[in-house]
Amino acid sequence: MSRFECGILGIDLGTTNTVVGYYDEIGQRGECCMNQEGTALLPSAVYFEDSSTYVVGTVARDGAILHPDRTAMFFKRKMGADKEAITVDGKAFSPQQISALVLKEAVENARAELETEATEAVITVPAYFDAAARRATMEAGEMAGLHVRDILDEPVAALYHCDVLGDLIDKTVLIFDLGGGTFDLVAAEVRETEINEIAIAGDTRLGGSDWDKVFADYLKERYLKGRTMNPEEEQELLLSAEKAKKILSKKEKTRLYISTAEGRVPVEVTREEFDRCTAHLMKKVQKVLLDLMMDLFEKGITGFDKIILVGGATRMPQIEQFLKGIPYTDIIAKDQDEAVAKGAAVYARLLGDFVDGTRQPVRQVSSEKYLNRICTRSYGLAAMLGEDGERKVCNIIFRSTVLPVSKKRRFYTTCDNQRQVNLKIYENLSNEPYVNVHSEALLGNCVLELPEGLKKGSAIMVVFTISGNGVLTVEGSDPASGKSVSVTMESKALLEPDEVMAQKVDIEQLSKIY
Repeated sequence: MSRFECGILGIDLGTTNTVVGYYDEIGQRGECCMNQEGTALLPSAVYFEDSSTYVVGTVARDGAILHPDRTAMFFKRKMGADKEAITVDGKAFSPQQISALVLKEAVENARAELETEATEAVITVPAYFDAAARRATMEAGEMAGLHVRDILDEPVAALYHCDVLGDLIDKTVLIFDLGGGTFDLVAAEVRETEINEIAIAGDTRLGGSDWDKVFADYLKERYLKGRTMNPEEEQELLLSAEKAKKILSKKEKTRLYISTAEGRVPVEVTREEFDRCTAHLMKKVQKVLLDLMMDLFEKGITGFDKIILVGGATRMPQIEQFLKGIPYTDIIAKDQDEAVAKGAAVYARLLGDFVDGTRQPVRQVSSEKYLNRICTRSYGLAAMLGEDGERKVCNIIFRSTVLPVSKKRRFYTTCDNQRQVNLKIYENLSNEPYVNVHSEALLGNCVLELPEGLKKGSAIMVVFTISGNGVLTVEGSDPASGKSVSVTMESKALLEPDEVMAQKVDIEQLSKIY
């Protein structure tokens, strides 16, 4: 028996680091692959020497000091929200393309270690990622040459890892995931044969990198007044702030030396200073937890048996101190940087098991736990309420609905021989049937191509489906004829299939520096 038999990798495509995991058949647990730098963590950074050559990883991250305009970092926050992550020498690269370059590098390292040509993967995403960001992640995997078997929420992946290490059966668990760029909370019930998501909350624009930036700004304002810094020195200050943050997680004070145009400045800082200047970020954490608890109270749940800490930023003492305020709860802090990739590998094992050399479907793997997921947002269409009514978003699928789910809504043509119906699809956090229209909540414009000859008032059935991994699709049909209606989704950030293929070919023509 070899260590890696299921053939599916588990990939934590993180904001600051990317980690590849595999299920070790001998050890019966998820493990992480080492990259060429001798560590499991590959910095999620891409440096372009020009528009046709690039490098991924530590060299790219460090290159941001000298070439911030040629280095793509934190592009995960643009997934599903923007079609452009960086422009180099007039050439634009999408967040999907940059993510694909990181994935290609990470998988290449994994293949070398495992001595396999694995092409299938489970890729993790923040639990609070919306449908567009999830689909963009799948597009990135496709560009990287991967068959993405599933998209898995990062906190849930970590739960799979912890469940393998220790018995969590009949426990209500809170997974507290504060990574480099995103913050997720997932409450779940663990049963003997299944894991049930109960509630999800989060902030996709809050992570350890925000603590770094705030701390760097504090150091500049408090200790460097009257001094000037060039862009390279500004970037070096940010890296020094990150290093000091990590030291202050272990010590009460530290010293750092900051480069300025006037020379290097010695600065001694304390943990108390760090906690004070980042207190407003902790208030954001508290608000997300409060929102989650309000959802749980409505479901009759008032506490947790275990809290699992995930993500490097949870090592900050202010996080553990905050969570100690939740009574009667055990805190598990182990493998914070690697738990997601290891858990994704365990879940990947669910998707394919070998019996006599043949992969069997998940339902035949009786020893593992099935995941029951919920929707993180509500989805609806903009419509007029009555002939003279107010324009509102009519929610069709509601937040916390168990996935997968399909919902139908009947619409009617407004004139004879109408050939198109334009539906604006919105996402929101409300469970009310009607909510106000906000342009920033627009997910996309859905265009239904109708058959000829329909009378005014003809019914058109529209079906919204959210898959188990949270990806939204829209289908249409003419109930009278039973014919399907062509549907396309126009989005500000997602790509059409031909665009995905074109961008895939585009990055395949790039050359790695080394």
